[in-house]
Amino acid sequence: MATPSETTSDFPNARPYEGISSRPISSPSRLRLAFVRAIVWSLIGMIYAPLFTGLMGLMSSAGVGVAAYPIASGLAGGAGAVLYGARELALISTGIGALAGVAVLILLPDGATLANVIVVASVLAATVGLTVSFPRRCSRHVPGKLLAGLVAGAFGGAVLAVVEPLHPVAFSTFAILVFLVSVNGVLYVGSVRWWIQVSRRLKLESRPCYLIEAGVMAILAGVAAGSVWMVVSPLLGAEGGVSQLAALTMHHEIQAAVVGGLLGGGLAGFLLELFRFSWVHEL
Repeated sequence: MATPSETTSDFPNARPYEGISSRPISSPSRLRLAFVRAIVWSLIGMIYAPLFTGLMGLMSSAGVGVAAYPIASGLAGGAGAVLYGARELALISTGIGALAGVAVLILLPDGATLANVIVVASVLAATVGLTVSFPRRCSRHVPGKLLAGLVAGAFGGAVLAVVEPLHPVAFSTFAILVFLVSVNGVLYVGSVRWWIQVSRRLKLESRPCYLIEAGVMAILAGVAAGSVWMVVSPLLGAEGGVSQLAALTMHHEIQAAVVGGLLGGGLAGFLLELFRFSWVHEL
């Protein structure tokens, strides 16, 4: 089929190509992309929610106060960014962490504290990262994503730390997660490219690949092992301790937290597509 050219009478009627990002949100393609993006970020929110809830429980039990919001939100945002950015390395790391956590709980039930489980999983994963080569792609981009996640999460938590004391009633876990996940998602996508450039200027990506991957694997394995402990610990009937109180708190709040994370993630994904933020999966 002939295409319109400047020498044909069809040229004045030809329309320029319209990319997906230039189409109105009501077009079917944009709606489908918005729906897909909402699903992706809902899953990320579902992962973020229990991690933030567990960290908040730990810090509240330790008497940190309102400063717990930016610390917990920043750490959860950073861990989520590493998990999202590490790709196949994330699957290996979380598998190692989960298996190590279960093994320690089974083999050493009396000494299976939260710190011990995290240390064992992190050391094991770091050892794998140092000794096994992952040739598909080095994770040099992850330090920049980690910085973006930390700062975006800490900013959302700082807003809550300032606003909640001014509110007559404490915010519910559901409302907190809806706010944090949606705000963190938009801030992360909007700033991650800049933070990757910052990490390059700081020469964080110039380190040997095996050192970067060992650090990434240690972080993710520690998170996975700690999550296993937080879920299983109350079922073992252990008594006392800050970590045990945090695990019990997480069990009571996990349903509202997960629903809030799902809704907040879906809202973030829809807003990212509505305002035409670029996808960052290729970074």
